[in-house]
Amino acid sequence: MNRTRTNYILSILFLVALGLGACKKDFLNKKPISEVTEGNFFKTGADAESAIIACYNNFQSEYYVFDYYINNDVVSDNCYAGGDNPNNFQLDEFTTTALNGNVSRDWNYLYDAIGRCNAVLDNVGTITSLDLTEQRKQEILGEAAFIRAFHYFQLVNLYGDVPLIIKKVNSTDPSVIYQPRSSVDAVYASLIADLKFAADRLPVQHPQGKQRVTKGACNAMLARAYAQKPSPDWQLALQYAEEVTSSASYQLLTDYDFLWDGKHENSSESIFEIQFINSGEQANWGPMLWLPPSMNPTSWKKFNMPSNNLVAAFKAAGDTVRLKSSILFEGALPWKDSHYPNDTLPFPYKQRTASAGRSDNNILIRLADIILLQAEAKNELGNTSGAKDDLNLIRTRAKLGNTTASTQAEVKEAIANERRLELAFEGQRWFDLKRSGNALTVMNNLGLNYSVTSKGLLFPIPQVEMDRNPKLIQNPGY
Repeated sequence: MNRTRTNYILSILFLVALGLGACKKDFLNKKPISEVTEGNFFKTGADAESAIIACYNNFQSEYYVFDYYINNDVVSDNCYAGGDNPNNFQLDEFTTTALNGNVSRDWNYLYDAIGRCNAVLDNVGTITSLDLTEQRKQEILGEAAFIRAFHYFQLVNLYGDVPLIIKKVNSTDPSVIYQPRSSVDAVYASLIADLKFAADRLPVQHPQGKQRVTKGACNAMLARAYAQKPSPDWQLALQYAEEVTSSASYQLLTDYDFLWDGKHENSSESIFEIQFINSGEQANWGPMLWLPPSMNPTSWKKFNMPSNNLVAAFKAAGDTVRLKSSILFEGALPWKDSHYPNDTLPFPYKQRTASAGRSDNNILIRLADIILLQAEAKNELGNTSGAKDDLNLIRTRAKLGNTTASTQAEVKEAIANERRLELAFEGQRWFDLKRSGNALTVMNNLGLNYSVTSKGLLFPIPQVEMDRNPKLIQNPGY
């Protein structure tokens, strides 16, 4: 984020209501938002810049600082919930209900964020002020479209069918405000259209670096979307992955630990990275919640504890490089944990700064992820040899030998395992398991005290939203 413009953020916060996916009941007692904003805002280039900064600012919300990792690492086989939050325990143990606080707040965070993007997409195109060039106008529209697509990618993978709100609503009529759920296919079609719209308008490299969306980030998300949707299009997933991997803009770092040591932020491997400022609300407080007392000034039990199964997976692969960079072991702690009776506990170690300032950047998209996705697409299309080449490129950096997998099925399993070890604690694992079709098998083979059914593949629609919007239908089993 452009740090010289962060003071503009407060001026745009009222635009959040344009999302309307999580409307408050008292909204019906207020004038349409357009009567408040359209006559006073979106008049100048400065207004447009303020509005797009507000869109980026949502990446500093609790969803992307904390819940993004709960929903993909704790829900999966990578982590136990840790800590003392019953909402997290429900997600970890697949006992989640529609009253779960995380489920409700994530819905609100994501729809609020989408509302800001809708405000930009609905209004910036009409600005005629001389301080906004046509090129910059189109870039801002592209940035907003990408960000909206990124949020919808989260929603559709967490909840399945969701209301598709892509226009502002200037009405107090409940029949207009409250929208039914759109199909998963419709949501993917919309977010893919957003990503293509954005790719046509964004530069290959942004002068402000990895903190801004680029064409490469759009191509990376298109590869993810085509691979993740219910009927994957592996040919298009491969096409867009290769757009990224063939670009001179991105290169793997030579040392895996450079990604996390705090000295190589916004590196050549990073494609899109959240920016934080070492103070107040602009800092990343996430590491405070999972790093041990030796690394931060808090002594309470931490969240997102790496699982025995994940630790065993690193050791079984002989993967000492990524194990050392990803997990910190520490004993003599002021609490006990039944998962580790020897009292030496593992902690996620990729976000390592947790001092009073709590500043640390989060990488949302990086090259290694897309190389492995490219390998997955090649293998699905029958190019097992090419898939192994991509897989071995990632293994070489981890100082592992070439894969011994040979058949298509073996290579598929090898890629899935490589993604797990390469991308642990980066908010990828649960979506990967669902894409593979192996989520239920993997989770039920962990030997834990639960049985996961197809119900557990999706969150429930929050009960507060069900009560508010009569057009919503609950996910099966809740």
